Amino acid sequence: MSNQVNVTVRMYRLNELGDCFLLSFASGSSSTRMLIDCGSFRNGAPSVKRLEEVVGAIKKDLKGQRLDVVIGTHQHNDHLSGFVHCEKAFRQIGVNEVWLSWLDDPKDATARTIGKDHNNLRLQLADARDALTAITRARQAGSEAARSLESLNDALRFFGAGEPQTPPEMPANAIKVLKTLGKSKPRYLKPGRSLDLPGLPSGAVKVHVLGPPREHDLLYRKDPRTGESYDHSLVAAGLMATKFLEAATKRRRASREEAHYPFNDHYKVADPAGGSRELKQLAARYRAPADAWRTIDDDWMQQAETLALFLDTYTNNSSLVLAIELVDSGKVLLFAADAQTGNWLSWPDVKWQDAGVTTEDILARTVFYKVGHHASHNATLVGLFEKMTHPDLVALIPVHKKDANIKKKDGWKMPARNLFKRIVEKTEHRVLQMDNVNPADCDPAASPANAAWKRVGITPRITPLSIELDIVG
Repeated sequence: MSNQVNVTVRMYRLNELGDCFLLSFASGSSSTRMLIDCGSFRNGAPSVKRLEEVVGAIKKDLKGQRLDVVIGTHQHNDHLSGFVHCEKAFRQIGVNEVWLSWLDDPKDATARTIGKDHNNLRLQLADARDALTAITRARQAGSEAARSLESLNDALRFFGAGEPQTPPEMPANAIKVLKTLGKSKPRYLKPGRSLDLPGLPSGAVKVHVLGPPREHDLLYRKDPRTGESYDHSLVAAGLMATKFLEAATKRRRASREEAHYPFNDHYKVADPAGGSRELKQLAARYRAPADAWRTIDDDWMQQAETLALFLDTYTNNSSLVLAIELVDSGKVLLFAADAQTGNWLSWPDVKWQDAGVTTEDILARTVFYKVGHHASHNATLVGLFEKMTHPDLVALIPVHKKDANIKKKDGWKMPARNLFKRIVEKTEHRVLQMDNVNPADCDPAASPANAAWKRVGITPRITPLSIELDIVG
């Protein structure tokens, strides 16, 4: 007896950066609904209203039925904020199972240690953000401080901390909600595991877990280094953040070892006006407006940008990555969340619990790709993307070109130009963005995209609220 499974993939249109995907599976008289993430980048009234519209539409579509599976991929605001803002609605809908990463497992000793250190780093960077805000408002620093502050704000907004004195806790609160949302206890997924999708005949749909990796160095490195320990690097980043905060708030006190480094206070001149004629001339030349670009007073503040990048890269590499196999047809749907290079690099070495499962085979049979990290330049690893060779490949990108971070001067390059070009080539123009602002050759109503969609038997449905694709298993 055939266990053919058809699936409808619905990408909700969030009017800014964000991820929310509803998958509806049907096999004969059986059906299952899976929600992967629900969040948007900001927490203001327009963002919350849009999330409420989306969750309201999900509730209406379910017609009194519960969500079978809800998945939270990683602790970033643009993936999880909806579970906080719309918690009441989700509890009214009802959820049977919640799936989370092994990094959210309170019984996993490694996860607990990483979680504690990561939370400390977030808090330290939030305090550094507040200190830099005070410095720039008092005009005690120049452009380097302003750029560093912008980088910190960009990173901390992913944790819901968009304004001074706002704690970076939104995604962590969302995980707390998710852990109590399901009818049963959460499942914490590790790479190499393959699960049956509940609600369907046994073996009809297999969900294969690719990431996040257990290897520490791959969790956080954009370019992993052989033998480098994640724990040591995270602690080092935390120490750097602490020292940066002390410097920014002018609270640092010299220890006995530092008393003569680089000079004893007795020999320091705090105000050049009280120094020698040569010192006054040097100070005047150094502070000349025409040479302001050469000054180094604020260069130490560049460390804030490095720490912000570390925080963002680690969190994205902690993404839960799932490959959903429609077993009867062999077709695979790949949801890479925001996985960056370190996460991708781990996939070929995954040791699968089920005989016959290989990462290369999973990629070769992928017919749907939720493009990772909003199609940024530091995700979608070239070597593995080229292994997605199925002729029916289609792609959806959760990007909205009117997002403030994309629109601003020198804004985020999403989608990255060369990556987008290659996605178009590999999908034969079967790629759509969340905002439906697509190049002419990717318009599903026009040539050549309409013919390419017809060749794979899919007619995209685009509404003001979502983009839908039906995939026949």
